[in-house]
Amino acid sequence: MHRDMDRLHELQQIDTAIAELQAELRALDDGSALRERLAREEEELTQRRAAYRDDHAVQSKKEGELAKAEEKRQALWGKAYGGTIANPKELETLDREIESLGRTKDRLENELLELFDKVDAQNQAVKEQERTVETLKSELAETVQSFERERARLTGEIGALKAEREGVTALIAPQSVQVYERIRDRCANLGVAVIEGRMCTACRVNLPVVQIARLTIGSDFEKCESCARLLWIEREPDTDADDSASPAD
Repeated sequence: MHRDMDRLHELQQIDTAIAELQAELRALDDGSALRERLAREEEELTQRRAAYRDDHAVQSKKEGELAKAEEKRQALWGKAYGGTIANPKELETLDREIESLGRTKDRLENELLELFDKVDAQNQAVKEQERTVETLKSELAETVQSFERERARLTGEIGALKAEREGVTALIAPQSVQVYERIRDRCANLGVAVIEGRMCTACRVNLPVVQIARLTIGSDFEKCESCARLLWIEREPDTDADDSASPAD
């Protein structure tokens, strides 16, 4: 078989390996999805914190109002029933104020009971959201680290294969390389198809016996009549093979 064909087959193996590594590189998870999710969860955390902060402020304000109401009620109670008020009308006025402050106290206590439950639930939600955010940050850091490590590995392997490709290409007649590249460009990166038995492994079509014979002898380049790819068949090394032929374009 023409030595260029053996080298083209070797070149095809390299190109296939490069394509597989490039596909693997493109498929690497760089953490983009995690970043987007983390951004959403951080925004949710911001909103939860704001809601907790606002309701906690309302709670604190009402607690202050309750304390003042109770303090004023106790002061009026002491004044009314401390033995210093003898005027019935003044005592009646104080009683009305004490009753009003009692109603205010009851209202504030009921409102605070609801707020206590609400603020406690918000506080728990904030803590849970914080744990979610921290977990995502950890996952993202690990994902990015793995991505950088795998990208470096794949990039290095691709670079080594490209250097090997240049070395192999230099040993092939330029016109043979041109034909191979044109076929590979239009045939999904596969310019050379291996023969198994009588079958072209690229298109799964059985080849004529006479063509198999020519391939076995290695007298010239052959193309598959079905998919138009260059054909290569494994055979015993032929040190006397002719190096002058080129593939028909």
